[in-house]
Amino acid sequence: MYAMEIRKLQLIGGSSYMVSLPKEWVKENKLKQGDEIQLQVENSVITIYPRKFMEIQKIARVEIPELPSYDEKFLRRYIYALYIQGLDEISIKDKKLNARLVSKIGEIAKDLIGMEIIDAGDEHLKLKCLAGIDFDMFGVVKRLTQIIKSMLSTLQDGIYKKDFSSFRDIKNFEDDADRLYLLAVRQEHKLVREFSSPAKWNELRLILGIRTVAKLLEEIADSLCDFSEYAKKTTTESLTKHLKLLENSFNLMCAAYFDSSTETAESAIRSLEALEEEFLKAESSDLYYRLSLEALLRACRHMKSISEIAFNKSVRESIQDMQKQIL
Repeated sequence: MYAMEIRKLQLIGGSSYMVSLPKEWVKENKLKQGDEIQLQVENSVITIYPRKFMEIQKIARVEIPELPSYDEKFLRRYIYALYIQGLDEISIKDKKLNARLVSKIGEIAKDLIGMEIIDAGDEHLKLKCLAGIDFDMFGVVKRLTQIIKSMLSTLQDGIYKKDFSSFRDIKNFEDDADRLYLLAVRQEHKLVREFSSPAKWNELRLILGIRTVAKLLEEIADSLCDFSEYAKKTTTESLTKHLKLLENSFNLMCAAYFDSSTETAESAIRSLEALEEEFLKAESSDLYYRLSLEALLRACRHMKSISEIAFNKSVRESIQDMQKQIL
């Protein structure tokens, strides 16, 4: 890591400009006269890379010489952690790898969007992610909102018809939300590396914000999944009303976030605050009714957080528009 340096531009041949590079940086990257370097021009910022560095960065690989543990729960956490780092290829070389362990890792990989075993044999295994870096993170958030809308609709329909068989679909929806959230975190790690230059800090802030929203949406899906388990064991008449109000607020929240509207975000926040107060005031001696309301309350608070993010996002974008007009 080098300290900030100031160097003077030199005019060469009357039409070109030159600036010298730090000798230590050239030596560290094993560069010599005639070697190519790559310039990445972004607005007012130029980033200089050794060409070989850019080629290495295109595909992120890691080789694991030995698995730290063979416990199934540990393996799941470990593979998930490798996945969300944004790695494209994961090679595992371990003398204890066998057909059963490969099958177990294969089952774990099925829960990760794009991750597949492409090679496996004696003492080695290779996983490759087929989901490219150009995957749309904003699209992930949109799909998460669609999943939650489906969950709310399924819950209301099941309660209205007093037919809880459809509640089995809620867990599938929740699993899909978990998989999409892991994909969002993975893409965040890849894009953070790509957008590390000052010229792209606005994009970086947007990516980090999208990851936060994706996490909150995944938590809402978890809460609705919990609700589906409790609602089957209690009286449901008033729960239908609560679900409908929550759905209305969720639709407001989605509109505020995707349309960048401060007015809609304000309406969503006020609606969710009123709903939160109503949930807190509700009383019942029925344990499962109270647990159902607590699950909806958690979902409500996560929706309120997204609405506040939507409000701040719309204000930030309006300021950027004003600054463009001044320029």
